[in-house]
Amino acid sequence: MNFDQIVFYGAIIVSVIFIIQFVMSFFADMDVDADFDADGGMDSSDFISFKGVLHFLLGFCWTCVIYGTDHPWKIALAVVIGIIFLVSLVYVYKKIYSLAQEKKFQNPREMIGTEAEINTFYNGMGTISLSFDGRRSEVNVRCNQPLKSGDIVRIVDYENHTFIVEPK
Repeated sequence: MNFDQIVFYGAIIVSVIFIIQFVMSFFADMDVDADFDADGGMDSSDFISFKGVLHFLLGFCWTCVIYGTDHPWKIALAVVIGIIFLVSLVYVYKKIYSLAQEKKFQNPREMIGTEAEINTFYNGMGTISLSFDGRRSEVNVRCNQPLKSGDIVRIVDYENHTFIVEPK
């Protein structure tokens, strides 16, 4: 058995394992098996995991199958493609992990004194766009004075899930 055949059978085996793991991720409650730091840096433990090795072998083996292994530069290309698969996996997991981080809830009263622009306003009620709870949200406002879209207001109070504003 030559190296080309070993790589071909390796690609088939790795692909079957990948497909099984992919299908199981839809039906099983599986956690990401790599531990990531919140600082955004990449550690060696991010790369060395079952999924990491699987993705490297997926890129390496299929590149070898497609281009062959008759020249050293083709094997080097396969190694580079395998590393790209591996780094892509770590990048995607870091993005998923950052989305799954626990949400920080903010006290609405902390927004008192903040200035914002009126989006809509009718009969004393309206909306403004505000960075609130870690995301940009459209929130309800109330004012006793007539306002129109585009007016700048300042938040002065919060009651009954509505911000009380006054013109700036």
